[in-house]
Amino acid sequence: MKDFNSYANEAQGNGGGRKDGYGVDVTALLKSLAGKYEGADENEMIAAILDEAEKGRKNGTLTDADLENFERTVSPMLNETQRRKLRKIIHHLMKK
Repeated sequence: MKDFNSYANEAQGNGGGRKDGYGVDVTALLKSLAGKYEGADENEMIAAILDEAEKGRKNGTLTDADLENFERTVSPMLNETQRRKLRKIIHHLMKK
C-alpha cells in the first residue's frame, strides 16, 4: 500500500478531475484509493489506513498538516457517519 503523500502526488499529475484547495486532483485520488480497497470491508480499510499512517508518522513523512489536508479533501464526499469515523481516525493519528 502506498502512503498518503504518494496518493496525493499521483493525483496532482492526473488532470481532469476536481482539484481541492491544495492542488490535489480529488477525483484521481479517490479512484486510486477505491481501486486499492475494492472488495475490502470497512474494518480492513481502516486497519490498512491506520497501519500506513502510523508508519508515516513514525518515519516523519506524515505530518499533522498532511492529515488535516487529507481530511479536508475527502470529507465533502462522505456522509455524516463516515465523516465522524474519519475525524476519529485523524484525531487518533495526531496524538501519536
